[in-house]
Amino acid sequence: VNEKICFFVLLIICVAVKTAWILTYKIDPIGDYEAFFNTAKALGDNFVIHDRYVALFPHIFGYASFLSIFLKIFGANFMIPPIINVVLTTISMGLIYFIARRIGGVRTAITASVLWILLPSQTMYNMFALSEPLYCTILLLAWAIMIIVYDKIANITIAKVLMYSILVAALLVLINMARPIAAVPIIALAIWMFIIDTKHIGNKKLLINKVAYVGVIIIGYLMMSSAVNHYVTLRLGEEIATVPGYNIHVGFNKGASGTWNPGDSALLYHYSGQPGWSAQDVQKQMLEEAKKRIKNDDIDFGKLMYDKFIIFLGNDDQAVKYADPIMDHKVRYTIISNVFYYFLLATSLFGALVAIKNKNKSSLLIICLYTIGLTMAQMIVEVAPRYHYSATIPMIFLAAFGINHIYNKKEYK
Repeated sequence: VNEKICFFVLLIICVAVKTAWILTYKIDPIGDYEAFFNTAKALGDNFVIHDRYVALFPHIFGYASFLSIFLKIFGANFMIPPIINVVLTTISMGLIYFIARRIGGVRTAITASVLWILLPSQTMYNMFALSEPLYCTILLLAWAIMIIVYDKIANITIAKVLMYSILVAALLVLINMARPIAAVPIIALAIWMFIIDTKHIGNKKLLINKVAYVGVIIIGYLMMSSAVNHYVTLRLGEEIATVPGYNIHVGFNKGASGTWNPGDSALLYHYSGQPGWSAQDVQKQMLEEAKKRIKNDDIDFGKLMYDKFIIFLGNDDQAVKYADPIMDHKVRYTIISNVFYYFLLATSLFGALVAIKNKNKSSLLIICLYTIGLTMAQMIVEVAPRYHYSATIPMIFLAAFGINHIYNKKEYK
């Protein structure tokens, strides 16, 4: 079968499956999703919006400013976020196909695309106004470029290296605006480039290219981040918080196993209500509270980390819980979500073992490193099952790689 036709059929199936869900189950934005939606609406109407909550958690601004463009064009309709999510999910599928094809050929690409189309939690999350589909699409784009550069870095000109670096840095800034995790892919890239791949030892040109590439990404990222922070401060009319104090404070709450809880939230609002305190002052104070908590709370860190690890990766039915007000067949959807997720976990672990054995699968490693890094980061900050959304994408690559390996073994027998 012609590969192009196959790819387009997959895209069409992706659109059909994801659209069918958002048309069947419609939900008005509540909680966090309402904050995103209302902020987007406000940003479309005014240049400066005074919103302390967004100043405390500036990543709300990132997704809301993206959403506001569409709300301005199409009106403030609750169906806009789900429709955008379906479009983003489909673009993500195209990028998953591209990356999986680079990693393991056409069959791996088709397998990965099918897993993405079928992933129940992903399909369900599309019904909400949330940033996951956006930052994951940008993350996939960044990975795709990283993999292209990785293949070419030994013999491209320094000018091209710089061009790619600035592009990757810009994408990472956009990711960080929507979800403050860009440090994870940056560290993963550095480890991949200098520690795992050692072709630069004794090859001066390659070493210079690699140092320039990673160096300019980091410098470009820091400079652009600073510019973005100035812009967001301008739009919010107050200095935004750049310290994740509250998230770290919650992350070490042993009573709540590092999850959201009313007590920590009340403390945040208590400081936020202090006259003359900026959002940054509040978050810095929360960081001090976090340090106190770590020192004085007699935390059993092993147990806390284990509990948080299980909350983070233990199941995949949170989308069903979020959709509680309008969802029927909850038990059925919970079981489907979790069974598929455990299948994905098992096959991705198998894929990881195969990849470690076949030492040549270097591109898979940056994606594995991301998952490890994200999990480690979640051990420090507030944790929720939804935050593993971006880790399901690496699982899909590994699972597709593993499934393809089994398939190839059968063929050779």
